[in-house]
Amino acid sequence: MPDMTAWKTDLRKFVGKSFDYAYDDRKNKLLLIMGEENSANVDYELTGAGGYGELKLYDGTNLNRGDMHRGFKTIITPQEFALTVPIGYKQAKIDKMGECKKVGKRLGDSAGLSVYMRALRMFGNAFNPDFLGGDGKPWAAVDHPCASKGSSGRRYVPDPDAGTYSNLIAKTLSVTNICEAQTLGGKFLTPDGLPFLSNYDTLLVSPDLEMEAKKICGDGAKLRPVQNPEDDTNAANPLYDLNYMVVGNGADGLRGKQWAICDRRQMQEMVKLIYITRPQVLEHEDQNPLIQNFTGYVDYDCGWGDARQIIFSNP
Repeated sequence: MPDMTAWKTDLRKFVGKSFDYAYDDRKNKLLLIMGEENSANVDYELTGAGGYGELKLYDGTNLNRGDMHRGFKTIITPQEFALTVPIGYKQAKIDKMGECKKVGKRLGDSAGLSVYMRALRMFGNAFNPDFLGGDGKPWAAVDHPCASKGSSGRRYVPDPDAGTYSNLIAKTLSVTNICEAQTLGGKFLTPDGLPFLSNYDTLLVSPDLEMEAKKICGDGAKLRPVQNPEDDTNAANPLYDLNYMVVGNGADGLRGKQWAICDRRQMQEMVKLIYITRPQVLEHEDQNPLIQNFTGYVDYDCGWGDARQIIFSNP
């Protein structure tokens, strides 16, 4: 009697390798401005800025005790996502494993793009009052509380005496308005009253603004000094070191005239993709011996822990 399971063994290497190649090729480009963490817990606490403030003058005898001034914590709870594709015995045999490679590739594409699109939606919901961060405000808001005064359970309570800050403006994309946003960010303080010290070096734009971003930053995402035809002094563009990225696709992400400016390094610390299980393909039997199932699977979510490292504009 022929071994009717051998064909399933052959499938495994074709589907698995194709999945890995496709997923690697679809690596989330937003990782340039986001970090990644693995977690073994039900949820993950993403902490924003905080500290002890300036050192105090020491009198040579008495120690100065420091008090922690905290920001806020965002609770990220990963969720499971899966998609199953069956492959039949005849389908695999006739196609000489070509169809199997397609299944692996397409599942890899689905896994990579699913993570990417969920991250895009986080940016698209920055202005949405129904999507709140750990400080109780949307990611883009004019009244973020600067610090918390303690916690109630796992929820941090804003300190009304610490004041608020705004990371939201309503200006169209231009060199002048980018500089204005950078100036605004230069005034931000940490919860303990120290300068936030961000370098707003990356311009984030909607697909509609990509051509405008190229004019400002230059082709290749690197801004070159340009001359202003309306200025007899031919002054160089002050944003010579600015890179840009399109953060939008279809109906997700930044849209229309929306744009933002951010500190790429601090974004990777404050904005995270949290994985309990990274994207993978799982093989499992079907009740029908002539069918083998392959499931693309990932357990993850994303979120932001602070808003000072990014300034949004929604004209």
